[in-house]
Amino acid sequence: MKQSNGDSGDTTDSRARPEGVLGGGNAWQWLLLGGLLLTLFYVVIPYGLLASSVYVAASAFAAIAIALAVKYRLQLVRPFAWVLIAGALGLAASGHAVWYWLDLHGLEPFPSVADVFYLSVYPLFMVALWKLGHRSGRDAGALSDALIVGVAAAVPGWALLIDPYLNNPDLSAIQLLVSAAYPVADLILLPLILRLIFLHRARITAHLFLLSGMLAYLVADMLYAHGNSAGWYEPGGMTDGLWLVAYALIVAAIWHPSASVEPYCDVSQVEMSGRRLVVLGTASMLAPTVILLTAGVDVDVVRIAAIGSILLFLLVMHRMAGLMRETHRQADELEKLSRTDPLTGAANRRYLEDALAREISRAQRLDSPLTLAFMDLDYFKRFNDTYGHAAGDELLEELVRLWRSVLRDSDLLARIGGEEFVVVLPDTCSDEAQEVVERMRQSTPRKQTCSAGIARFGPGDTAETFVKRADQAMYAAKHGGRNRVVLI
Repeated sequence: MKQSNGDSGDTTDSRARPEGVLGGGNAWQWLLLGGLLLTLFYVVIPYGLLASSVYVAASAFAAIAIALAVKYRLQLVRPFAWVLIAGALGLAASGHAVWYWLDLHGLEPFPSVADVFYLSVYPLFMVALWKLGHRSGRDAGALSDALIVGVAAAVPGWALLIDPYLNNPDLSAIQLLVSAAYPVADLILLPLILRLIFLHRARITAHLFLLSGMLAYLVADMLYAHGNSAGWYEPGGMTDGLWLVAYALIVAAIWHPSASVEPYCDVSQVEMSGRRLVVLGTASMLAPTVILLTAGVDVDVVRIAAIGSILLFLLVMHRMAGLMRETHRQADELEKLSRTDPLTGAANRRYLEDALAREISRAQRLDSPLTLAFMDLDYFKRFNDTYGHAAGDELLEELVRLWRSVLRDSDLLARIGGEEFVVVLPDTCSDEAQEVVERMRQSTPRKQTCSAGIARFGPGDTAETFVKRADQAMYAAKHGGRNRVVLI
């Protein structure tokens, strides 16, 4: 019968602007209060023409209120998703009108044209839910976790909501198909909702309303499916009222000022919080629990639970593989950051010290030549004062890119200060080093010049004295008029 699903995204954005200045005012409070009062009125009055009229009117009003918000609210986040939600609630309202008309005229409302409207709601909600989290860059982990919980929920969902229809000999093929379609659609929507929860863990009020409305929809759907199969459902009760509560919450969500706040995902894909671990662990135990409770009683349910257990294992393995890949990637990035200059990508001082120690040891062991150049841009402060520090940063980035094109893969270029660089040239004699450094000097971009000093590693040198001699040669180049290379 009455089926729909909303969207949700539990969202946090510590950088969100104050809600009161984003538009929307207090309209959401009146809309929420009006929706809840209509729900209470519907539940307490006798089921009949008045109750059905209230229900259809409230449903249609919810769709119109969302459409108006999309049209008139400024800076609304994901407006296309909300258009889909408005369309879904409009279809649901049409389904309600058909269902109540058939029921009040003594006609069988199930299955009927109303189910066409109801079932059409689900694809719109699916696309809307996906769009609400589409821009988040950490989707892989959230989607895997949502699928784990969704598959786990599908096992008891099958046992409680779908299997009873399959074993009901009084249902025709079309009745069986339509009856099972609703809980199946709900079980598909559940992972999409959970994905948003895992992606957007903030406390933006609009998204909390949306999430609450979505969950209310799911609970109403499942209560109806169970009540219809067990025979306890009656129209006009709390189950129907729960759908109206969901409408009110979704309308309040889009009209709340914080609906203009962009959800921000600051959760790493590798993060596994304690609460999420408990959720995933509990979900993973659902399928084995169903097997234990139904073993020897319902073979079909046991088979479904066994299939669910296999899928859960595969999803958990996929999630763990994703965690390992992301951990390795972050470890590689940290390793790279620890040895490179963040602006230019050249090696930093720390990496230079380690690399120079290795090259000195190698040169001593193999008795191979090793030279080192100390290079410094001329009048770099004047360049910054004239063109700005941003231009200075661009100059350094371009400089490193051009100098690297002159060097071999085995050579090392390190930035050790603002405009100071050291070049380590293994297996390179003094004359060869002078040619290389001269080409680097000539390739200095933006009509800037540099001074360079070259030293060759000799007996009795340490890393400290080696660098100091090259530094002295560079200062000799500075004192000699700059824009030159000095070899000592």
